[in-house]
Amino acid sequence: MRKVRTMKSAVAALTLIGTARVAARGLSEREDAINRRINSLPDELAPVVWLPMQAGALAAPFLIGGVAAVATRSTEPALSIVSAGFNAWLGAKAVKKAVGRGRPYDFDHETRLRLGTKTDGSLGFISGHAAVAFAVASAISDRVGPRAGAAMYAAAVAASLSRVYVGAHLPLDVVGGAAFGVLVGDASNRIVTRVERTAVASASAPCPRRSTRGASR
Repeated sequence: MRKVRTMKSAVAALTLIGTARVAARGLSEREDAINRRINSLPDELAPVVWLPMQAGALAAPFLIGGVAAVATRSTEPALSIVSAGFNAWLGAKAVKKAVGRGRPYDFDHETRLRLGTKTDGSLGFISGHAAVAFAVASAISDRVGPRAGAAMYAAAVAASLSRVYVGAHLPLDVVGGAAFGVLVGDASNRIVTRVERTAVASASAPCPRRSTRGASR
């Protein structure tokens, strides 16, 4: 299991570094072509993609964490899910500043903007929605189970594609965001596991006996 997690994190790290280097150069012809194909899909799909897109919203980790706590009757999975999602959202902001790439409309003014997407001059790489969704998926996979994790990964893919469709992000934005989310999710799981083990060890440690000499006098 450790080897799988290590390999998953290594692939995610390489993906994040690679996409960041390419994104920092601007927009390639190949990425632009992929972006146009997704963004030019029919407008009728907009109401359909709204719900899966919420899997990457900041509120998602808290909502999903609450459901996990009720379903598992434990706060441990919820702690990992909330920690992973929030840290991914926070960390994505730092990556955006480091790479400094704009959003689709900055490269192509014909980009179709849907579901309230605005041209506010904010940065695009990486996608915060993709980062949050994949971080939550990683946490669920490790803390709840592979089936629940697979379902969340599917939702994360849908959320990522929806961000390209609505004109909020370019393809590499969501790929890099997904990789970053997996890294943060794995790191959060490791940290929470260590904290839990430390707490259990402290609780199970025998209490030192007090001397009764003074009390017998």
